[in-house]
Amino acid sequence: MSVGFAKKLGMTRLFINEKAVPVTVLEVPVNYKLQTKTTDKEGYNSIQVGTKATRKVTKQLQGHIKKALPEVESGFSFIAEFDNKNIPADKTQFDINDYSMDNLIDITGTTIGKGFTGAVKRWGFAGQPASHGHDHLKAVGSIGARWPQRVVKGKKMAGKHGNKGLTLKKVNIVAIDNEKSLLFVNGSVPGANSSYVKIQTVK
Repeated sequence: MSVGFAKKLGMTRLFINEKAVPVTVLEVPVNYKLQTKTTDKEGYNSIQVGTKATRKVTKQLQGHIKKALPEVESGFSFIAEFDNKNIPADKTQFDINDYSMDNLIDITGTTIGKGFTGAVKRWGFAGQPASHGHDHLKAVGSIGARWPQRVVKGKKMAGKHGNKGLTLKKVNIVAIDNEKSLLFVNGSVPGANSSYVKIQTVK
């Protein structure tokens, strides 16, 4: 069982059994356990894990990190809580050596933001006919009936596209490079290149 953060480097393909498999390359740095939360004190069970990255953090967070890990240099900027089920209480670090080929992992990231987009790009609408005088091919069209004489909440319309949290469940590990601390997972992973995602083994 392992948890922590990983840096998305990009996508490529690996040839396995003479078949091209699309993979995403994740760089797994050393993740440190900062705090253990229990039902007696915080009301729930979890562990707080962080990793180093070049990003500014608040002074309050710097103090929390210094108190939890005085022997480790400052520089933590990605911190999150994970379920501590099946994780040994004495385990304080998580790295690439904690993963194996038979593991399935959950990956959580933030999708790439595409700004304000129309309904065709955002929701996959078919759009209007491309002939017979139509000059607004990507118009939404009718957004309601005579009743209830208002636009129903949740109607699929133009708006902000992307920049949302997304979790992929039980992703397969295709290959592992322990020397370079790289995980090759099957398929695409949410987020831009060089962004950080949360990973957690479920098997």
